[in-house]
Amino acid sequence: MIKPVLYQFPVSQYCEKARWALDHKHLDYEPRNLLPLFHMPVIFRRTRQKKVPVLKLDGRYIAESDVIIQTLEERFPSAPALYPDGEGALEEALEWQTFADREIGPHLRRAAYFHLIDEPPVMFDILTQGQGAVGRMAFRTSQPVVIRAMKEAMGITARGYERSLERLNAALDRLDGQLANGGYLVGNRFTVADLTVASLLGPLAEPPEAPFQFPGERPRGLRDFIDAYAGRPTLDWVRDIYRKHR
Repeated sequence: MIKPVLYQFPVSQYCEKARWALDHKHLDYEPRNLLPLFHMPVIFRRTRQKKVPVLKLDGRYIAESDVIIQTLEERFPSAPALYPDGEGALEEALEWQTFADREIGPHLRRAAYFHLIDEPPVMFDILTQGQGAVGRMAFRTSQPVVIRAMKEAMGITARGYERSLERLNAALDRLDGQLANGGYLVGNRFTVADLTVASLLGPLAEPPEAPFQFPGERPRGLRDFIDAYAGRPTLDWVRDIYRKHR
């Protein structure tokens, strides 16, 4: 089999979700690190959409983290499974995946970038991770354009931030109730539900096992934002899931 290629942003939670699934399957793959904005023609030419992650597998280009996981489950059924046995358990696991994809991922991303987007040196270090000298130089000249595009695409405004805090807090309230006694979200083993929730909450839980680590000191606004969630039981659970399965 030709080595799969994962087109990604190292910082992205959804790319971490795909990376984790590939690693869980013990697959040898090539990460292809892209630069925001510069990635668009590369990805659009292959998938007719502009988002990462995208996995090249068996000559096909597969977009969307949930579809990547579904494809891996179908293609490598004998590898450690992420889908639980039984129709009811699978339905529940996929519901948790959809919940996290909609209620955690985009809202934590918007809230975090709200505290980072106007910090040019920090943004440069975050977005150019994994790039060589040429990529870093290209990004430096275009960074103001990239930042404007990110603000627009993610709705990074004070009003958007407040809306996302409401959604994120509601999601964590639900998870705190579900995970009060620890364990797994579905059944008695690690599944796509746990992987998705943990990977999308990773930037808030800051597990040391996560492949992407924040470069240097966090700006005060981001540090205060993260500290405000320190007492959440779900974040202890995320760190435990990373420790056991990442």
